[in-house]
Amino acid sequence: MNKQEIERYADLIIQGGINLQSGKGVVITTGPGTYYFARELSKSAYRHGASYVQVLLDDLDVLSERLKHQDEDALKFNPHFLKAFDYEFVSEGWSHIRIDSTEERLDHGPLDGEKNQILGKAKRQFSEAKTKKLMRHQLPWCVCVAPGPLWAKQVLGEDATTDDLMKVLSPILLLDTDDPIKAWNEKASVLRKRQDYLNGLEIDTLHYQSSKSDLKIGFTERARFIGGGETLPDGREFFPNLPTEEIFTTPDNLRAEGYITTTKPVEVLNTTTEEVRFVFKDGEVVEYHAKKGQDAMDRFFAVDDGTRRLGEVALVDETSPIAKSDLVFNSILLDENASCHLALGEGYPSALKDGATLDTKEQLQQAHCNTSLMHIDFMVGSPDMKITAHTRDGRQVVIMENGMFTF
Repeated sequence: MNKQEIERYADLIIQGGINLQSGKGVVITTGPGTYYFARELSKSAYRHGASYVQVLLDDLDVLSERLKHQDEDALKFNPHFLKAFDYEFVSEGWSHIRIDSTEERLDHGPLDGEKNQILGKAKRQFSEAKTKKLMRHQLPWCVCVAPGPLWAKQVLGEDATTDDLMKVLSPILLLDTDDPIKAWNEKASVLRKRQDYLNGLEIDTLHYQSSKSDLKIGFTERARFIGGGETLPDGREFFPNLPTEEIFTTPDNLRAEGYITTTKPVEVLNTTTEEVRFVFKDGEVVEYHAKKGQDAMDRFFAVDDGTRRLGEVALVDETSPIAKSDLVFNSILLDENASCHLALGEGYPSALKDGATLDTKEQLQQAHCNTSLMHIDFMVGSPDMKITAHTRDGRQVVIMENGMFTF
């Protein structure tokens, strides 16, 4: 990759992704293999007025060693200075950027699944206050990717290079346009039109039908489709994901009946799962089976009761640039934007009318918004997927046919 291209990409994330405000701090989480992009993001942040940039290293190989040598009590430990760090992050209105760990997932020691679950749960409980703010879009955040040699080979084949993968990613990220930030704002406008149409239908249920799925999902009257760019309390817009092709909402966590099957690989607790079939009754997963990764799904469902209920319903057209690439990227950020997906676990209050007022677990439960320490997206879309909206006034409207929007 040439220096100009990587700087342009970093500027897109800083100016468009988190929409950095001068004088604010930025936290960047990266693995060792994508540190080069964390460095470029840091430079861009300072060019655009950041007060301070902190890069955090998330190393799965080091994690492997910790899991190997520590017992359950030691794994639950989090130093208190991190609590102060979270407090400053929230109180000062900092931004968070996470670079997907595509390189590290291909280069680390064995991860003890049971111990990893214990450690992950403790970390999520420890940082719950910060996570709550981010999930409600009260602070800017952005998840992005950065190409590396291992990931390039996984996606494109053994002879592929980082440059080859960047050539694939460039049009997906709209970096091939004259003004990527303008291009993403135009994309957001298209997504808003789709949201407005669906919100105008007043949907009571969505019926998913394909060769491997027959599922009905219900929604409360508060549910609203959002996606693309999001708006902070101060009116600034940002992109939580770049790239993004989805519009999504929060379902009624008590209303899901039928079965549905995943159509792309999904990382669950650092383990790849494939072709997971979920059976729902009264909103809860009552049966499940994975062609690959059954043990990981067992551990996932053991985290808390909320993992068995839906927290997000997302719609993605099969003609999206990511879908048209016909590639499996093994990155949830990219793969979820190539296909309709459902998330098990924590729901988004931001996708409910007046969701910002839902502060306590009890209030969320009363609004039928799922609560959990987890939130994992599972891709379920396919070229033969049909989705029918059943409206509150009794109409049936086909909103997707053969995996594509009908409007």
